[in-house]
Amino acid sequence: MVFRVDRLAIGLMTMPKSQPLYDLISRIRRPSAMREIMASALRSIYMRDPFSESRTDLAPTPQHLRDLICIDEQTIADISCAIYQPTTLISAAASNNLPPLIIYMHGGGFVVGCSQDTDYITRQLSHQSQAIVVSINYALTPEAPFPQALQQCQRVLQQCFATMRGRFDPDRVFLAGDSAGGNLALAIACNDFEPKPPIAGLILLAPWLDMHLEKYDSYNTLARSGVVYDSPFMAYARAAYVDYADWSNPLASPIFFAFDKWPRTLIVCGTDDPLIDQTLAVRNAAHNQGCDHIKVVAFAEMPHCFYSFPGLFAEEAECFAEIEKFVSANFVVAEAS
Repeated sequence: MVFRVDRLAIGLMTMPKSQPLYDLISRIRRPSAMREIMASALRSIYMRDPFSESRTDLAPTPQHLRDLICIDEQTIADISCAIYQPTTLISAAASNNLPPLIIYMHGGGFVVGCSQDTDYITRQLSHQSQAIVVSINYALTPEAPFPQALQQCQRVLQQCFATMRGRFDPDRVFLAGDSAGGNLALAIACNDFEPKPPIAGLILLAPWLDMHLEKYDSYNTLARSGVVYDSPFMAYARAAYVDYADWSNPLASPIFFAFDKWPRTLIVCGTDDPLIDQTLAVRNAAHNQGCDHIKVVAFAEMPHCFYSFPGLFAEEAECFAEIEKFVSANFVVAEAS
């Protein structure tokens, strides 16, 4: 009884007289709901290109990142995670100079994506910042709508802080994410939950900060003709993830959190990204309120995900250089305190 289960799951009362229709449709259609059909199609195309036998156009991960970064797949708080760590840290395990910890949440509109998709990003973060990076494979929507992914990532953060003590510097814990993952990172940083580890900073790559997409000119002009990351995808992803009643909930649209709740933050975005106006709204408001702990870097003419592929844009290297400077600045603050 697929439809009966779905209706109960969203809190609606099942109507006994209508149940025969739901039962019939559930028998003749697989999957039986448009949200399931859309998710299946998106994942098939996004995670494995069905129209190509090769990926020769995709630049390989640079050899030094493969040689210098090791990966360990672990289950943390019942969630599959990929842990990235520089080999130099393993050989210097007895050192008192503990590395930072970066908790990373991948993008994909809450619907698609996994730690493998952001492997290049997390390798770069681990290498350039000499950090342990935990990349979370949180549950995707529509199977796990808001706030399930958020709650899972919070539990991973808590367990990492509790069980990995002695492997990282507890004063240098960062949250990071791209697109939808940036949404989760900021929401976790500003949310009040217990026990909440201290967060030294946020690294947000083209974050999706506001569910009210249509109020931003960049969305209305750029998302209409976008490729993959376009208005039909974003509208579906939003509907699958969160109900309209929660669009203004700061945990779903963390742009509504007051800036005094934000930790030190770096936001990177391209000016050809449908989400750029959300980032610029943060920059302008932070400037007007004198909030100098929030830094925004906008790269001219760069699209969404420009930082995801090695060597495709010169700006990709500049992006990671900005992140390295940001993390290093936090090191100085932490050590001086």
